[in-house]
Amino acid sequence: MDDVRPRTLIYESVLEALKRDLLAGSLRAGDRLPTVSAMADRMGVARASVREAYRVLQNMGLLEVTQGRGTFVAALPADGSAVLRQFQLADGQTLAHLFEARLVLEPAIAAFAAQRASRSEAEAIVDTAREQGRLQREGLDFLEPDIRFHELLLTAAHNPVVGRMVSAVNELLIDSRRRTMRIPGAADKATSYHLLIAFAVRDRDRDQARMVMEQHVRDVARDAGAVPAAPDR
Repeated sequence: MDDVRPRTLIYESVLEALKRDLLAGSLRAGDRLPTVSAMADRMGVARASVREAYRVLQNMGLLEVTQGRGTFVAALPADGSAVLRQFQLADGQTLAHLFEARLVLEPAIAAFAAQRASRSEAEAIVDTAREQGRLQREGLDFLEPDIRFHELLLTAAHNPVVGRMVSAVNELLIDSRRRTMRIPGAADKATSYHLLIAFAVRDRDRDQARMVMEQHVRDVARDAGAVPAAPDR
């Protein structure tokens, strides 16, 4: 089954439905959730959207996956308002932490790519940025080229250690992009920033690539209300 709406909206609608059931007590500690396929059929969405919702709740400590048995509701606070606070706290903290991670990783990756990308790698980065812009202008889902843009930058950075670091947090980094894609004006700015970064990589302008990527991440964080805290001095 194919999603007919942007995946961000479907994934979040599944997540919100599960949150409502948890808060209302329809799902209690120890309850077994339907399989991904069964839940997808029930809600009329793609299995990928259900998997994403289950994973987010698992990362929040609200679901547990037992190998060979299935997905279960974890032990929850007895007070429903405490569960709500847990949702709110996890959402706010996670997004801020994600942007902190992106500020550590992505400007450096862009700088490495500008310094080390081959001609074909640089052309692929530019082409992907342009594809993202085209899809955005046509009102189509551009999550796939958005993710591919960052993957191409990472490949062009030619640093296997950084690659392993990103792989360890890749799902969280993708989450941050999905969760901010609905911010008004974010799509226009993201495509503009990506083009500027792509051109800097093509022109081998390391400092420009680093600066624009940092501006991009900070701008999205500010729009999302999740500006990373300044480090303690």
